[in-house]
Amino acid sequence: MGLPNALADNARLHQLISQALTTHPAVQAQQSLVGAAQDNVSGARWQYFPTPSVSVQNARTGATDPAYAGDSRVTVLALTQPLWTGGRIEAGVDKAQAYAQGAAAGLAESQQQLAIRVVQAYGDWLSAHRKRAAYQVGQAQHIRLKDQVARRITEGQAAASDLALAQGRLASLDADMALAITQEEVSLARLSQLLGQTVAAKSLTGSLAEPLPNSLSVSELLAQAQSYSPSLARSRSNAQAQLAAIQEAKSATLPEVSFRWEQQHGNFNYLGGPTHTRGFVNLSSRLGAGLSNFAAISEAVQRHAAAEADTESQLRSLSEQVMTDHALLVTSQSRRQALQTSAELADQVLASWDRQYLSGRKSWQDLMNSAREQVQVQAQLADLEGSQLVASWRLALTTGQLQVAAGQLQVSSGQLQVPTAEQK
Repeated sequence: MGLPNALADNARLHQLISQALTTHPAVQAQQSLVGAAQDNVSGARWQYFPTPSVSVQNARTGATDPAYAGDSRVTVLALTQPLWTGGRIEAGVDKAQAYAQGAAAGLAESQQQLAIRVVQAYGDWLSAHRKRAAYQVGQAQHIRLKDQVARRITEGQAAASDLALAQGRLASLDADMALAITQEEVSLARLSQLLGQTVAAKSLTGSLAEPLPNSLSVSELLAQAQSYSPSLARSRSNAQAQLAAIQEAKSATLPEVSFRWEQQHGNFNYLGGPTHTRGFVNLSSRLGAGLSNFAAISEAVQRHAAAEADTESQLRSLSEQVMTDHALLVTSQSRRQALQTSAELADQVLASWDRQYLSGRKSWQDLMNSAREQVQVQAQLADLEGSQLVASWRLALTTGQLQVAAGQLQVSSGQLQVPTAEQK
């Protein structure tokens, strides 16, 4: 399935996620586990079929041993077909199928978590990248102001302490810049590890991803998340497997009925005898030592209770994540608009106070505070934009609006809304 036109602006992030899903060893490991679980189902179903066996015995005895006066080799070919097992085979198939479903859900869970990790690393990089750009503008502004006050000191119009203040603010900004650069490099390193190849900043700056708006209520998001969640599906499959394990353990306390067909070639009692063909109906028990079978039943019951509790735990964690991301998105939009307005006003105030300082109506402290506020607002906006992107993409992945299929990211059911160029 190709990308919808609305996702074109987010194509680069989409490509990063798809590449990680294709190459990451965690996904490959889960794919192998899915194959193993499917083979286990086939093995469980084969239990319905007869079991072949071959027995070859060679006897070396004394010449006077009357019990072995016949052939020295006896070969027995046999087939054993279960007729009634007390539900053991059916329970084994059910358990294997539940584990196979759990393995498939585990693969989807691994892919979903990997996609979220890529989004988180990208969002961290985006915040650091935009803060770095804001600090670069702030550095240029502070250098200009420092040079300006240095000239005024030379002309006798400013005190030396004004230059010290400008130098101190510039040094603080240099430290913030160094931290932003470190955060950017760390995020790129995380992305590189997730993708299995080096990711350079210039490969990301050409097309920056945007947050994905959401039009659904929190109750609708919770319903979608619970319906789609691979983590919940895995836990529920495990609970089903434990139910089958209980039935399997109970069947061990019951006798089994089977039919055995065998053909014997040779006879230890006499030489040259004919081939004998026999049929048997067997009634056998599978009782373990002491009360071990009943202990096995109790163990299976406890494991089922643990699986049910794990399902409830997964449900609560999922609900918490969805409500947290929804609340963040609801508040972040208004915060983003407020910060954008604040940034525009900070630019106007800085330009105005710069003029007023030169005319003597504003102090140097006021001008430097205005310059610092301009940078701080831009840095806050960068942090907000990164966290908003991460929350929106994580919410889309958690609720199944963006789904992983065949190692690719796909849009589901038309619920996902992406901002148009006009809305941006």
